[in-house]
Amino acid sequence: MCFIADLSNFAYFIIGEKCFALYEKRGGNMEAIYISINRAIPGMIVVEDIYSAGHDKIATKNTILNPKTIQKLKLHGINGIPVMIPPSLAEKKPEQNPNNTHANKIRSSIEFKKFKRDYNATIEALKSTMSSLLSDSKKLDDENYILECTSQILSECSNSMHTFDMLHCMRDQDDLTYVHSLNVALICNSFATWLNFSPEDTRQLTLAGLIHDIGKTQIPPEILNKPTRLTDQEYQTMKTHVLLGAKLVANSKLDTRVKQAVLSHHERYNGSGYPQGLTGDKIAPFAKIVAIADVYDAMTSSRVYRDAICPFDVVGTLEQEGYTKYDPAYLIPFLKHIVQSYINAPVMLSNTLVGEVVMINNEHLSKPIVKVDDQFYDLSKKQDIKIRSLL
Repeated sequence: MCFIADLSNFAYFIIGEKCFALYEKRGGNMEAIYISINRAIPGMIVVEDIYSAGHDKIATKNTILNPKTIQKLKLHGINGIPVMIPPSLAEKKPEQNPNNTHANKIRSSIEFKKFKRDYNATIEALKSTMSSLLSDSKKLDDENYILECTSQILSECSNSMHTFDMLHCMRDQDDLTYVHSLNVALICNSFATWLNFSPEDTRQLTLAGLIHDIGKTQIPPEILNKPTRLTDQEYQTMKTHVLLGAKLVANSKLDTRVKQAVLSHHERYNGSGYPQGLTGDKIAPFAKIVAIADVYDAMTSSRVYRDAICPFDVVGTLEQEGYTKYDPAYLIPFLKHIVQSYINAPVMLSNTLVGEVVMINNEHLSKPIVKVDDQFYDLSKKQDIKIRSLL
């Protein structure tokens, strides 16, 4: 139900369970409101052009929001937008959220409780390790010391499907630098298995994932932890973390491939990345792999300005845009294994039906076949239906 209450010279919309405070009314007309992207609802109207951090226009003035547009804004890290709420939303009712039975079942299991306990302990140990590395650069020569804090959690992640199931149930944590670093290390560890890496190469790739963002320890906290969009100047400062990280590890005895990942994990296959704008095979293999793990975790993790994005939405975006930014030799096997990890997972569809992923379409990885009761939905053939969320 929606209603408008006139309080002094201000107005408030309540749509479903969401309340929106509008700017002051003038001459009886509603002004635009600025809302968190998490509160955006299909049907709202964007009242000015929206640009990404890279200054690309991603939504034009007067765009009527739909689920795809909202998801696109989230994927580009937009944390808030100015909108108008049209009368057509007056009849909108709150959606019913089904019980997350699968996730709850996992979270209540003894196995998950142990994983969560060890995961949180690993985060604390990683903070201590990073602090030691920064105060005593000689410790950067000791990869055993750096990896020691992850030994327990890695021993529990021998099965990559198990890893992603567990990580999905940890997505309610804030996307802090240390949490992100551990997640990327775990993803890299699974990634190495999918690429048939040797034990030593797997170890080095895991290490690269763990310290790839070490340069962020040198970024001012007010920028690193800013809950709103960075200014152009702040964004340029944030980008220096790769150079700062490379400087920290430059004189260490770490594997050259690890150092390359620290410096180049924001390079992109088409040359659109930084700091050097490298293209194709000029980017080191470890840097290419860490880049994929890095962006996947960033997209699927919750942040202060948005909820975690459904993995199938992330896969869909990477299918559409990723093959120019990431090396297909690594991106294709990554995406195929990611979606395979969600076979039998319960999901909610955009039409609010709840079903189970039963088969993956190799030509459309983000559009699997979903079984709802006795009916099968091939999402590659139903453009108006998609997976809204994992349950």
